[in-house]
Amino acid sequence: MSRESLLSRIEPEAIPFPLSRLYSALSGTSIFRDFYQAVSDQVCQKLKVGRVLDIGTGPGRLPLLIAGRNPVIQVTGIDLSGDMVKIAERKADEHGLKNVTFRQGSAAALPFGDREFDLVISTLSFHHWKEPEQGIDEVYRVLREGGEAWIYDVPRKIDPMVFSDMKRKYGFFKTWLFRLHAFTEPFYSEKQVGEIAAESRFKKHEIKHTGIAYRLILYK
Repeated sequence: MSRESLLSRIEPEAIPFPLSRLYSALSGTSIFRDFYQAVSDQVCQKLKVGRVLDIGTGPGRLPLLIAGRNPVIQVTGIDLSGDMVKIAERKADEHGLKNVTFRQGSAAALPFGDREFDLVISTLSFHHWKEPEQGIDEVYRVLREGGEAWIYDVPRKIDPMVFSDMKRKYGFFKTWLFRLHAFTEPFYSEKQVGEIAAESRFKKHEIKHTGIAYRLILYK
């Protein structure tokens, strides 16, 4: 068994307490804040009204950003960690946001009906999914016809120039922390991500980039 395979088996899919509190703090650093801001910009440019699902939401930073910027977008965040959901719900209450909700659940068995969402997103979570193919099928199921899914994660191989630019902007430690915030990361190469997408039920896909992260766009 390879090191990657072994670690993928023993690494928990949900970040357990008290590591959930550490991750919540780390995700508030400047490199994460800027990344979530860039993603929220893309979401708000794409969708003016509708329902958004964020899978692997963690402490809910991205849904809170989106919900705060556009009160007519309904945002739902889901995470396998119950403690992450509690953190996200508390932050939503502190901000007085009524158009965002959080639920506990798995990407492999989303607790939603068919075609409930206009846009499904996931940031820095895909490498945690124990059953990525099943997760993609679930994303397809809960997405409306003509909708899109955007999956952001860090690839196995990063453009050295982009990585150097980020180290200059954020410093060595923060940039490596962003890249290596899980034992198995970077788990998939962009080729592997494309192969998973090509074998799914989605009509087509493409891969773009946001900083050092890829953005897999799936079209239903």
